[in-house]
Order: sequence, then C-alpha cells, then structure tokens
Amino acid sequence: LLIDTAGLRKKSRVKDSLEYFSVNRSAEAIKRCDIAVLVIDAETGIVEQDKKIADLITRNHRACIVVINKWDLTTEAVKEARKEEIERRRKKDRHRDNREKPLTTLGEFGEWVQEQLFFLDYAPVIFTSALDGFQLDRLLEAIRYVADQWHQQIPTPLLNRTLHDAVAQRQPPNKSGHRFKIYYATQTKQAPPTFTLFVNAPHVYTDHYNIYLTRQLRSAFGFEGCPLRLHVKQRPKSIKPIRK
Repeated sequence: LLIDTAGLRKKSRVKDSLEYFSVNRSAEAIKRCDIAVLVIDAETGIVEQDKKIADLITRNHRACIVVINKWDLTTEAVKEARKEEIERRRKKDRHRDNREKPLTTLGEFGEWVQEQLFFLDYAPVIFTSALDGFQLDRLLEAIRYVADQWHQQIPTPLLNRTLHDAVAQRQPPNKSGHRFKIYYATQTKQAPPTFTLFVNAPHVYTDHYNIYLTRQLRSAFGFEGCPLRLHVKQRPKSIKPIRK
C-alpha cells in the first residue's frame, strides 16, 4: 500500500480546516507506515520543516529512504562546481585548503545530507528527477530492499556471537571496574527490528554504547534504512525449585 501524503507545513502556516486535516492525516500515515520516503526539494535544500518530519519518522521508529527530488534543476550548478574543483586540484591551489570544499558528486551530496539529518543516518539517500525519470527505478529497488531489511530475522546464535565480539572489542565506561557482559541476546520483534539483551550491569549501558552496538549490528547484518531498537535488561535470577 503506497500513500502519497500532503506536504507538511509549519502549524502557524496552516490556514484552513482542510489543510489542517491533511497535515494530521500525513502525520498519522507516518506513524502507521512501514517505510517513509522523505522527499526533499533539491532547490530549497534541507529546511527546518524537513528536519521536523525526519524527527517524526525516527520517534515512531519507521524505516526511511531520503529522496532529493528535482535534481535536474541543480545539474548545471554541480557541473560547474566539479569543473572548478578539477581546476583547483590541477593548479594545486593551496590558498583554498581552508575553504569549504564544494560538493561535486552524488556521493559527496549524500554524505552532506546524512550529516544534516544525522538522526536519520541509517536512511539511504537517492537523487531523483520526476521530470526526466532520473533514478526513479533505483528508488523502487531501494524500497524493495529496505522492506526486506525491515523484516529480517537474525538467528540467535549468530546474533550472540556478533554482540559478544563487539563487547570484547570495546567495553562501556565503568567506574566500578567490573566488566560488562551480555549473557544472552535475542531478536524479539521485526518491523522495527528489536533486540533484547540480558546483561550483568544495565546501569553502565549508555546512549553512546547503544550507538556503538547498533553500528556493529549494521556492519554485520545490514538493516539499511531501518532503525534498530536495543532493550537492555538485568539477567533474571534463577528460580529455585520448590521442595516438597
């Protein structure tokens, strides 16, 4: 099911009841979708409202693909920037070393977009043009691929081996000196991919360490375009048998 939502504007600019209804429908669509395609205008760039929509996507733990549309309108500017960069490198102009490096390739633009939307860094960035059909086929391929990642189930033994290796490679900061251990981990849900970790010391598990383990899971299993949720719990104490 594909839902083409209305554009979301600032609440202060929503003037009539019909637009207010459309905005609410769009927000609700984000909450219940599997994959959100965040379309950004290449001419205007990333504006504050784009970041708010991205935040809505992350808060609802939705898979996401970022699309930079109307890329055809920026093609000439990119070509000129590429020529200037090639000429600068040819002349070895050291006076420009401290200046901001121009973005001349799709890869560089993609990295810049992910820096601006750092909380959506798991989302692939695709440049398209609805006018000439540029990379629209790649967008459909990306949607299919992210959908497969969204429903991926990791075998428990492989998951535990990956996490144990990650913990052995890097421990979280711990003033007590006790080593942090993951006794057991399992994937408890798909869509979004959710994992439960039973550990010896949940109090030393920080947000930074959560980011580290999330990156290790992405490196091992992909999950491109998907947010990962890691729940840390104290390992339950063994239950003694009742003696009769």
